[in-house]
Amino acid sequence: MALLNEPASFPTAMWVVARYLATSPGRRQARDTAQAVLRPASLLPAGKAEGDKTFDNAVRTLQDLGVVAVDGDDLVLCDDNRLQSGDDYAGFTDLIRIGVLESHRNDGIAEPGDSGPRDLVRALACFLTLDAYSAYDEDVLEDLLRRTLPPHIGDPNFNDVRRNRFGYWSRALGFAAGPLLQTPSKLTLQPDCTTAVQRTARTLWPNGARLAARDAIASLTEALPVLPGGRYSAALQLKKTTPDVSSTLSFALFCGEQQGWLRFDSRSDADDEVLLVDPDRATSTYRITHLVILEPLNG
Repeated sequence: MALLNEPASFPTAMWVVARYLATSPGRRQARDTAQAVLRPASLLPAGKAEGDKTFDNAVRTLQDLGVVAVDGDDLVLCDDNRLQSGDDYAGFTDLIRIGVLESHRNDGIAEPGDSGPRDLVRALACFLTLDAYSAYDEDVLEDLLRRTLPPHIGDPNFNDVRRNRFGYWSRALGFAAGPLLQTPSKLTLQPDCTTAVQRTARTLWPNGARLAARDAIASLTEALPVLPGGRYSAALQLKKTTPDVSSTLSFALFCGEQQGWLRFDSRSDADDEVLLVDPDRATSTYRITHLVILEPLNG
């Protein structure tokens, strides 16, 4: 199911279903019971049409991404150890990010066709090549897809429905930020993978880990292959505009240092170094040799 098209669900509706299942980890929930509980307008609006499919679409998309299993008439979280409670929204976004980026769901990403999450993954890979220090409206995003995706993939058709869905998905997965108040007529987004990078770093390394910067960058790019230089970006023939670390990943690492979960080291006797994009410096770069993973200041 292509995630930027109907009938794929929005992450918000999926979270409502996953949160309900997480209240009873490991226990099966009858599908009909879950639907009856979640259909009030405050949770999953039934809409004007009698045959509203909001619940069914949320379950189907969760199932497609490997978060929820459907066994007969029952629903169950596939890995309730990853979703600790009904308050663990960050854990939920980790699960859907992993599901969206999973290799087997993106086979043939550079070939025609939109099945699975490939339409979203292609759009993310293009979006993350942009300058992280700027915001872009939907017209720029549509033009970007048309100019940068290989012609044989076909017209990405970034219409109103797909633009709207991309806004929801990119922010939910931790790859974009937007103004608190969007203009009524135009979607505006900034490439910001800070959340995805922080959550991924916490799964890759323990607190206190001291890492060679180039190795750490390679590990993050492997885990988040929509980043410039990652395998999906490379498969789509998207060009890197910086020799070492992309603007988007550089921005996320600087945010990590400011937020206190990351520290940069720049040893003069180190065998290797990488250059982060830093527009505030005269050279537009910042040299580091190592990264140190720290306990987040907010826990």
